[in-house]
Amino acid sequence: MNPKNNNKVIIVSNRLPVKIERKEDGLVISPSEGGLATGLGSIYNAGNNIWVGWPGIIPQDDAEKTFITEELRALNLVPVFLTEEEILGYYEGFSNEVLWPICHYSPSYAVYDTDNWNTYVQVNEKFGQIVREYIDSEDTVWIHDYQLMLLPNVLRKQYEKLSIGYFQHIPFPPDEVFRSIPWRNELLLGILGADLTAFHTFNDAQHFLDACTHILNIPIRNNYLQIRGRSAYVEVYPMGIDFDKFNNLSKDAGVKARALEIKSYFKQRKIILSIDRLDYSKGIIQRIVAFEELLKNYPELRDQVVLYMLVVPSRDKVKQYKRLRDEIDRRVGNINSVYGSTDWTPIAYFYNSYPVEELSSLYVAADVCLITSIRDGMNLVSKEYIASKEETSGVLVLSELAGASKELIDAVHVNPNSVDQISHALHFALHMSEEEKLNRMKANFDLVKKFNIHHWVEIFFARMKEIKIQQRKEFARKIQPENNEAISAGYHNAQKRIFFLDYDGTLIDFHNEADKATPTEEVYELLDTLKSDPNNTVVIISGRPYQTLEKWFGNRGYTLVGEHGVWKKLPGEEWRSKSNLSDRWKPSVKRIMNKIANRTAGSSVEEKEYSMAWHYRKVQSGLGRLRAQELMDSLRYLIPHHGLQLLYGDKVIEVKNSEVNKGKAANGIVEKLQPDFIFAMGDDATDEDMFHELPAETVSVKVGSKKSAAKYYVDSQQDAIQLLHSIAGLVQKNQS
Repeated sequence: MNPKNNNKVIIVSNRLPVKIERKEDGLVISPSEGGLATGLGSIYNAGNNIWVGWPGIIPQDDAEKTFITEELRALNLVPVFLTEEEILGYYEGFSNEVLWPICHYSPSYAVYDTDNWNTYVQVNEKFGQIVREYIDSEDTVWIHDYQLMLLPNVLRKQYEKLSIGYFQHIPFPPDEVFRSIPWRNELLLGILGADLTAFHTFNDAQHFLDACTHILNIPIRNNYLQIRGRSAYVEVYPMGIDFDKFNNLSKDAGVKARALEIKSYFKQRKIILSIDRLDYSKGIIQRIVAFEELLKNYPELRDQVVLYMLVVPSRDKVKQYKRLRDEIDRRVGNINSVYGSTDWTPIAYFYNSYPVEELSSLYVAADVCLITSIRDGMNLVSKEYIASKEETSGVLVLSELAGASKELIDAVHVNPNSVDQISHALHFALHMSEEEKLNRMKANFDLVKKFNIHHWVEIFFARMKEIKIQQRKEFARKIQPENNEAISAGYHNAQKRIFFLDYDGTLIDFHNEADKATPTEEVYELLDTLKSDPNNTVVIISGRPYQTLEKWFGNRGYTLVGEHGVWKKLPGEEWRSKSNLSDRWKPSVKRIMNKIANRTAGSSVEEKEYSMAWHYRKVQSGLGRLRAQELMDSLRYLIPHHGLQLLYGDKVIEVKNSEVNKGKAANGIVEKLQPDFIFAMGDDATDEDMFHELPAETVSVKVGSKKSAAKYYVDSQQDAIQLLHSIAGLVQKNQS
């Protein structure tokens, strides 16, 4: 499968899908059996696609380095060789002492070491250098997991149009937890280099979006963010397993025979199976305590049940992991000595890693699979167990804090911190009727079968393709040199020109204090230059009160439009208001807005002659959105009864008379002056009325957002000013 036709796909992860062992007769390379390697095999094995990552070994000399590189090249694999210092700082240090505990909601385990952070940056740059050696701008790069959070932006800096995906396989914590990382901004911006960022669960995706808006102050638009003129999407794609592999293994004669041996060895007792890597996030201690509670509370189960506990070795030289292993040894030994007999050992504990065939035999043999993760991105063991139970019955007891629980809703869910709940769930599972077992397992089985690893890969690449098509359409509307040439030609060929310019967010960037967002000398010079040609009319069209516009621009010879069209002033004339406007609605709206403002620190109500606005630029982001929605819901019943318009702007909710808007005001000026060149630029919802109603040939430009009726867009207010500078240059050129 190659989702980009003639263009290649580059997969990047911390580890390559191989195992390299140094033996007496040299290095031996064998393929990895991991789920990710299986799922991505159809991609990196095809055509000129490649997988970039650390090979898992440090070469002793150049000969080993050359051998590894050449052997891996035949497998479409590209090694990134790391030094021992880089592995210690980047992987053991920053990745596993900061990102792992923070993302698993364990900030007390985090160690913030600046040297480790610098090494993490250095290694992400090294990965970027290797990828650049193989990359073309039309390729697709798919980056995997927390060790490479900076890599998407490392590549984006050089390749603006490159298709980049990022998948995080571990949880993403609430923003208040992630905020504790000193380098949180850099990490978030690193991930946002991707076009598509995906997580296993909705909660993880939402936490990431919240972090972007609360820490980086980037507004969320549904499920995407605008970052440096590009739409970065955030999606939920729970990872599946190689269903066929585990399902077929469970039917293999050798596996079935081994499963019978296991059952026979334990004398047909009920087997509760748990398989985990050694880690504090897996809830292993809670599981042991819960099993002891089961034996205490239900003595009739003694000698009838066995907890088969397989713990796969991991980082056992790290202090907290060594402490965890010691605690497991102590508790298992205590339970076996207190409850066991010469004929029965309650917990069969193995600190080891098994081949997949042995794991499959355990899945087939087990009556219950027990997973009590305190926090888990997904947990594929649960899905492997289900895929192995087509011909044998079993029950899955699953932590509600594992990502898999969001899909496997027919499992028996438990709070992993509740020893009593786990104990009761085990008792329930052991006594469940065969009919209920079959019904629960069938529902989960069908889901795991459909949403397998290959389906996961396909939907991710399909979404990437959709996003790039959308981005190309958006990019085509971005002001480019060729657009400037068209604007220049239109300007030069015109005899009478009008410039409609919004103020806040267009001529001046937003300010937390609205009264302090005063015009700069640069803005005055730009506007004066545009107006210096007698054939040009400059119109400042704003939602600001006319008194403010008068103070700032009253004596400069511009046409001024205030309160979205309620007030208008032509050069040399007095302000005039639109007649027959009612303001009888204002007391009701004001009362509602004041009620919200009194409950929301940092918000304020602005009263104009024919409009009311509730501003929340200084309100905490999440709270501001919540109160804004509450306000809009409260106002909606008033809108149709009074002929009002409800506007949701940038950190402002405004209510005004519906017969007044910027579009009608701008059209009135156009009808009077009959120009043959119209330029309109603005940044918020009120400017959309202008873009909709002005003639089709208008050069309309939206500032900061691609979702608009405008023909073109620029990324920011600073870009808007640069565009006006280029037009001012046309004016000066015409006059010279």
